[in-house]
Amino acid sequence: MKNRLLYFKSMKKITSILILIFILNSCAESVTEKIMRKSENNPVGKVLHLKDADIYYEVYGKGKPLFLLHGNGGSIDAFTKEIPELSKHFMVIAMDTRAQGKSTDTSTEPLSYRKFADDVKALSDYLHLKKINIFGWSDGGNTAIEFAIKYPKNLRKFITSGANVFPLGVGKEEVENMKKDLAQMVAENKPKNDIRLLQLMIDEPKISKEQLNKIKSKALIIAGDHDIILRSHTEYIAKEIPKATMKIYKNATHSIPIEHSEELNKDIEDFLK
Repeated sequence: MKNRLLYFKSMKKITSILILIFILNSCAESVTEKIMRKSENNPVGKVLHLKDADIYYEVYGKGKPLFLLHGNGGSIDAFTKEIPELSKHFMVIAMDTRAQGKSTDTSTEPLSYRKFADDVKALSDYLHLKKINIFGWSDGGNTAIEFAIKYPKNLRKFITSGANVFPLGVGKEEVENMKKDLAQMVAENKPKNDIRLLQLMIDEPKISKEQLNKIKSKALIIAGDHDIILRSHTEYIAKEIPKATMKIYKNATHSIPIEHSEELNKDIEDFLK
């Protein structure tokens, strides 16, 4: 994570968010220990072995299954403020996306949100869950939308925070900055997966209006009033998904799960009733 902060110097807004995630990760061990003491279902980290990846996950609580999907370059630690509360009401499945956190990736093709959605499906099948709910933050929200498109029969409801359905959802300037950062990372021979994760944000997602129109699940589309995702883009997503509602959090950036965890937890609980 420290290295990722160095790579994205020119992306001031995104960098500030990565700094927040880094701070959260630095104290994650002590927070996780508190969760282990308080939760009825003590978390036990497990690994799902796939053909080209090992997916690390933790399960908390009982009830309707709720997957938590973190953002680009993050991990389960992003949800230390959500897991203790949400596990009182749901069976929470928190997973590290492939090539991130404690999950590995040995594939050679470019990373994609569709592949991430396949991993969610693989884990839900492994846990014998026929229908799930998803909360996805940032890139995790993109994965949630891809899951809704590809696996409609396996999704009950989903919530996204700071998602986008095409790269320009963050604005042309930010995309150009990412391209410059990518060129620098390649020139400096930075770690392969860090390069692939940045390339992912430049190339994807590529979700069409027609695909959004066909989503059958109910959705809650969230963003901050100071989000890196353009307001018009969030409005577009909410408008084109037939059963979607939108909420813009006040005095909020892209880091709603960190900055507004209490409000977010309540919104998730109410929406998934």
